[in-house]
Amino acid sequence: MDLYTALSVFIFIFGLLIGSFLNVCIYRIPIKKTIIAGRSYCPNCNSLIPWYLNIPILSFLFLNGKCQNCKQPISFRYPAVELLTGLLFLLVWLTYGLAWESLFVMLLFSILIIISFIDFDLQIIPDSLIVALIALGIMHSIYYIIFMNDNLLNPVIGFFAASGILFALGLIIPDSIGGGDIKLMAAAGVFAGTKLILLALFIGALYASVLAIFLLVSKKGSMKTAIPFGPFLSLGIITSVIFGERLITLYLSIFT
Repeated sequence: MDLYTALSVFIFIFGLLIGSFLNVCIYRIPIKKTIIAGRSYCPNCNSLIPWYLNIPILSFLFLNGKCQNCKQPISFRYPAVELLTGLLFLLVWLTYGLAWESLFVMLLFSILIIISFIDFDLQIIPDSLIVALIALGIMHSIYYIIFMNDNLLNPVIGFFAASGILFALGLIIPDSIGGGDIKLMAAAGVFAGTKLILLALFIGALYASVLAIFLLVSKKGSMKTAIPFGPFLSLGIITSVIFGERLITLYLSIFT
């Protein structure tokens, strides 16, 4: 095994471990419990989970998807979040390699995963996560301004670009856009900048539209069916950050 492959395997396993922590955040942040102290426990019987039964994915398979103590099913979401995080971290590594940008983007994706699953469950985006995203965006912007000669206006305009569109849409169509979605795009705009956050909004809306059409066609939903927008916006941000520049280049090569 060469060094690059070994590092890729390490990054994937590291992502699995971070995914296990993200599961803790997804569960605890909405109920306002600390995420930095206290051992993991079964949400059904509250029994503590020993470290050897808290290994990402493997423990779920070993336990056959059930708590060792109460035998209640363990949500498939837990290994799914771990696997998703591992794959996204690997994608970041394959895209950016050994660079500070990899760390920034991994942190961004971690916050977006937490936001997505909380919003999917509860239709809320906690302000604490928006603050964390803004702080990350500011650090990322400072790095780019100092070392990449980026324009100071890029993150500033990015803050208002997509969030301003959503805010205006919310005024035109009352109750169509949640405040959390607006704040999410404002915070992510500081990180991604003007061009990529606008692309993220378009892609996120496209993803949501595909699901809405599917629900209507399959008669599993109606025009009044509420769909949390946060997960789709997050997916749009992820797509834009990883593939945005190539998508924009491809678009310009076709239509210009």
